[in-house]
Amino acid sequence: MTISRIGRRTKHRTAQGPEPALHHALRRYHSWSLAMLLMVSLATFLLARPVASDIALREATVRGSAFARSVVAPLVNREVRAGDREQVAALDYLLRNRMKDGSITHMKIWTQGGRVLWSNTPSLVGRTFPLEDDVARLFGSLAVSAQLSDLTKEENAVERGEGPLLEVYVGVRDADNVPLVFESYWSPDRISADESAILVRFAPLAIGSLLLFMLTMRPLAVSLARRVDRGQQERSIMLRHALSASDLERRRIAHDLHDGLIQDLAGLRYALPALAAELRPESVDARAVLKSASESLERDVTGLRAMLTDIYPADLSQGGLRAAVEELAARARATGVAVEVELTEAVANAPLEVAQLTYRILREGLRNVVKHAQAAHVQVRADVVDGEVLLEVTDDGVGVPPFAGLDTSPQSGHLGLRLVRDTVRDLGGRLSLDNRSAGGASLQSRFPLAFATSWAG
Repeated sequence: MTISRIGRRTKHRTAQGPEPALHHALRRYHSWSLAMLLMVSLATFLLARPVASDIALREATVRGSAFARSVVAPLVNREVRAGDREQVAALDYLLRNRMKDGSITHMKIWTQGGRVLWSNTPSLVGRTFPLEDDVARLFGSLAVSAQLSDLTKEENAVERGEGPLLEVYVGVRDADNVPLVFESYWSPDRISADESAILVRFAPLAIGSLLLFMLTMRPLAVSLARRVDRGQQERSIMLRHALSASDLERRRIAHDLHDGLIQDLAGLRYALPALAAELRPESVDARAVLKSASESLERDVTGLRAMLTDIYPADLSQGGLRAAVEELAARARATGVAVEVELTEAVANAPLEVAQLTYRILREGLRNVVKHAQAAHVQVRADVVDGEVLLEVTDDGVGVPPFAGLDTSPQSGHLGLRLVRDTVRDLGGRLSLDNRSAGGASLQSRFPLAFATSWAG
């Protein structure tokens, strides 16, 4: 996506300065801690129901087994099995009385052949149903089988509208030592009660432990964040010193060239015509040599003056960046390349540090196009989007040859761009040189505008 498209889609804003590492780290710590707290809370709620079901099943197993062996089995004898009304009525009265508290919703007593000896549903008494293997194995044993009920079986037609129940089968022997199976259905309300009890007991423990851990770890997080913050400040100081030293060195070189070599060569260029005038009229060859040397010196002085502007341009602060970039473009146009410059006010009025880095990147980009691209047209764009400086130099030339990108050896001819790329990386940005799908190459760079604000602070 080009800078112009980004500029149309994103609202420009001025950076308010970099966020300190301490604040950033603490915000991330609190965000992750809150996420973990929510995850633990959700896990507690999700685990509460299956745990409550297990507890309710175990309790129903114990209570159902005790009731079957201590109450039901002794009341079943030969008369009950034979259908004696008085004996059956006594059994019926006692079992229905037990169901009045609502904890047990249904009961059945099974004989070994699958016949219902007694049930709180009279229509089932005397009927025979096929028994499942796990129930059939209970006859003659004292084992217990408990599970959430499967109400799809034929003998459960009455219970289907009541939702899931706790179903307990107990193997017993009646008063005459005849093997029977007592079946009881327990209300699911116990699951909900146990689930609430688990949440009341364990949720505060789990969440409170995590909160305590968060509070305990917060001083360590603050200490680590402060170390990172100090490290970033020291890194920014070193980068500033490095760039300042580089700027100072370029200024010194420019000063030495201007006051030394350029002045000497300019003086020599002015002295050669005077020397030629002192020659005899017949010294044609000597006069031609002096003229050629004077022209060479003029070209060299012009080149050196251009180099001076290149390595140390005019004041880049207070809008000077636009003039400096236009001068770079004019120099490229002098080689026959059409250059189009689009520099927004946000970049043109950026702090001096931003202007210096922008100038270096655009200078290297145009220099690379003139030396390598064989291009007829170049577009230079610079903008500030979402607190980042976006730069782009695109051309319609031959593109980047294979194995000649910025990550190859210095022999590829892009050493200047690689040096600038390393500087941009140190500032938290990036710089890349790639081929365009429409032909030619594109140099793109982005770096935070806020780095200058951090140095000013």
